[in-house]
Amino acid sequence: MTMRNAPALMALTLAARCLLLPGPGWAQAAPAVSVQPLPAAEADSGALPDAGGTIDQSGPGQFSTGQFSMDQSVTGQSVAGVPVPGMSLLAPPLSLRPKDRPEALAVAEPLTRPALPPAGDAASPLAGEGAATAPSVSPDAESRMIARATIGMLSTTDGARSDVIQTAVQSALASTVPVATSSPSSGTLDRFLPGASPDAPSENVGESLRPRARPAGLTPVAWYDKPAQPCEAAAGFPDPDVRRNAATFQAEGDLCLSRQGFSEHGRDWQLTVVRNLSTRRGPVWAVLHDNENAAFDAALYAVHRYGGALVAVEAGENRVFMGQDPNRNFSLTASSAATCRDISQKPTPGFTTAITDFFSQHYPVLTLHNNDDGYSGAGGAGTISARRSSASMTGMMTPTPRGTLSDEDNAILLAGEAPFEQNSRARKATAAFHAAGINVIYEHVRPERNDCSFSFFTTMNGLGDYYNIEAQHGALAEQRQMVDVLMRQLGIAPLW
Repeated sequence: MTMRNAPALMALTLAARCLLLPGPGWAQAAPAVSVQPLPAAEADSGALPDAGGTIDQSGPGQFSTGQFSMDQSVTGQSVAGVPVPGMSLLAPPLSLRPKDRPEALAVAEPLTRPALPPAGDAASPLAGEGAATAPSVSPDAESRMIARATIGMLSTTDGARSDVIQTAVQSALASTVPVATSSPSSGTLDRFLPGASPDAPSENVGESLRPRARPAGLTPVAWYDKPAQPCEAAAGFPDPDVRRNAATFQAEGDLCLSRQGFSEHGRDWQLTVVRNLSTRRGPVWAVLHDNENAAFDAALYAVHRYGGALVAVEAGENRVFMGQDPNRNFSLTASSAATCRDISQKPTPGFTTAITDFFSQHYPVLTLHNNDDGYSGAGGAGTISARRSSASMTGMMTPTPRGTLSDEDNAILLAGEAPFEQNSRARKATAAFHAAGINVIYEHVRPERNDCSFSFFTTMNGLGDYYNIEAQHGALAEQRQMVDVLMRQLGIAPLW
């Protein structure tokens, strides 16, 4: 029982007590048994040939077999479902609901999914500041169960007794306002009580757009809205990654290209943003290292095929920008970045919000990276490998390798706050990726080991599930394959 449903439970208890009180208004149950029709001759004599019993006409519901007798007061308890000689259980008991519904009780409206707002509507939960006016969310299953149980009790009483119950319900709800207002989902249960407005908005919708509390200052934007300036042409765009894919932008008119800039700690950051405006759905991909060309091209493929957007950091085709690794630059407070050794100036709320604002609670947080061949500690040049495990990373090579797709440098990285053995969702995803021939690396996120990377920030702040598709430099075909496998695992259908 969640805290927000405590008043409803109190109301349900009061309603049940009211129903136990003696008084008029109860519908009477019909006998739970019926007698098989007999031929006319036998019916006239009242004889039952198989058991020798007779129907006693002296009172309603009386039946005798010669061995024992029973009346309607016990039919539903002592013999329900038990074969008795000379008797057949043909009809179920009649409903306890009265024939005429009390005038004070209105028929409950069927539950329907709230309609999505039109494109560009400020009431959309993804529309930045407009999120505060978003429509109320649907109640959870527990709220519906309690509400329906209460309504069921009300529907089996007369008008006078239902008034008593409704008064008790409203008194219980009014007496525990602090509990109800402490949750973003408060107010959803009383929408289903008689006389309540089905469209009553929840007071705190918009305060937290994610399953866990979103850090203060992070407000998602509507990535599917066009930027303030017109979409730019790929031919003259300053980012070489865009010019390399100019043919794709020319062929696909729905891909909107724009640029976003901001300054923090003396650095003038530039972001390349690509939106697929043919649809309002789809995930967002982050490409944080500007020297990882296959990662950018795979992200562009993902946006084109599955919708959504990509946001890429522009750093002059380098891994770092003015001495700062973008993937070690996520922090909102100095205290949260205390353990981060690779962040030059703390904190970095400008950079952090510029990236995270693109991500919605409707999809996981997705990134793409490229790495060098092998692992430097084993004769290679890279820093990450599915063959390697460390204090934070657990590499797991697929047991069903499929050519170059299963190379040790190609893997899907998952992140979680629990050890891998205790993370059932990560283990389930790993099994699916392994079956597809894809390696997995699991990162165990712990605050004391925070390095201000995007995976740590996402997991520690509850921004959603984190997936990073790692591939060796130049392995674009394999990285695209992993995109397709991940989208199938997440249930995201392609647009074409």
